[in-house]
Amino acid sequence: MRKAIIIIVVVVVVAILALIAYQQSRTAAVPEVRMVTVQRGAITKAVVATGEIRPLAEAEVKSRIGGVVRRFFAEEGDAVAKGQRLAEIVPTATPEELVYAREAVKTAKYRLDQSRRILNRLESLAEKDLVSDAEIDEAETQLSIDEARYDAALAELEVLEEGSAGAKATRDRTTASTASALGDMIIASPINGIVLSRNVDEGSSVIPLSSAYGGTSLMTLADVSSMHFEGDVDESDVAKISEGMATKVFVDAFPETVFTGVLTKIAPQGVMTEGVVNFSVEAEIDGDTSVLRTGMSADVQLVLEERTGVLTVPEGAVIYQADSTFVEVSDETAQGGRLRTPVEVGLSDGIRTEVIKGLEEGQTVLLQ
Repeated sequence: MRKAIIIIVVVVVVAILALIAYQQSRTAAVPEVRMVTVQRGAITKAVVATGEIRPLAEAEVKSRIGGVVRRFFAEEGDAVAKGQRLAEIVPTATPEELVYAREAVKTAKYRLDQSRRILNRLESLAEKDLVSDAEIDEAETQLSIDEARYDAALAELEVLEEGSAGAKATRDRTTASTASALGDMIIASPINGIVLSRNVDEGSSVIPLSSAYGGTSLMTLADVSSMHFEGDVDESDVAKISEGMATKVFVDAFPETVFTGVLTKIAPQGVMTEGVVNFSVEAEIDGDTSVLRTGMSADVQLVLEERTGVLTVPEGAVIYQADSTFVEVSDETAQGGRLRTPVEVGLSDGIRTEVIKGLEEGQTVLLQ
């Protein structure tokens, strides 16, 4: 009797466990139903470009003379005006170069004095009709040449002496050549803007800008009165866009703000990077751009088509079958609790789809 009771209990327990397992398997087989509400909103079909914020113009500041940076008059982040002093460059000279420059001045001065004496003597002879006008003209021309050579030699010496050991030259700086040469030692701002970066330190050597050398970049300036976007568009989208299109600019640093603008440039030639061809684009940003900073990451929507105030559902709720489109609504009387309803759809941005006919605002549909 006791053995029979034990057998009955075991059978009941096994039956209960089997029933629980069956119910769990049925529950797992029923997919989770997700419902969404039909809402009014905006649909924008756009090409997306990724890039960064750039200023209206940038300028690298370089020196026309070689030497050493004595001091800076502006630092990174400072606002500067066109013509404002930025840095002072002093040329470096060896003792031999100074000796050569001083001898060059003496030689040029001797030739200048000689040309003056010759011209004075010829003018005296001309009063007695002993020389021709051509000889006078030739002497005047030579005097002008020697004056220019003297001015140039003196200017070179002034600049070398200015830079040697930080000493100040003592000669009278009245010639145009001297003033120009000494003026080259002061680097002035070519634009109104801000200092983006100071690229060397005080005491650094400077290579001058010339036809043979690019020169040392002392500073980088930017005109930030107007900011714009620079980025890339995939080659599959470039045929869809054109200059003058409206743009929406989304900056990572300001996720709640949408900046507007206009597409101003599309590169005529694509660039292949990692097997993908992209085309560079630029867009001017409208309105107040003072909060934007150079180099901020940004995306631009190049608006191809836009609808506002239309009924929308998530793209995942729409069923495309041949030439027809449907959504599913909850209906307990339908097989599986889902009733397929035909709808007419319009614009889609890949995330939400416009519903033209077949649904009403506030109605719920099922996601697939």
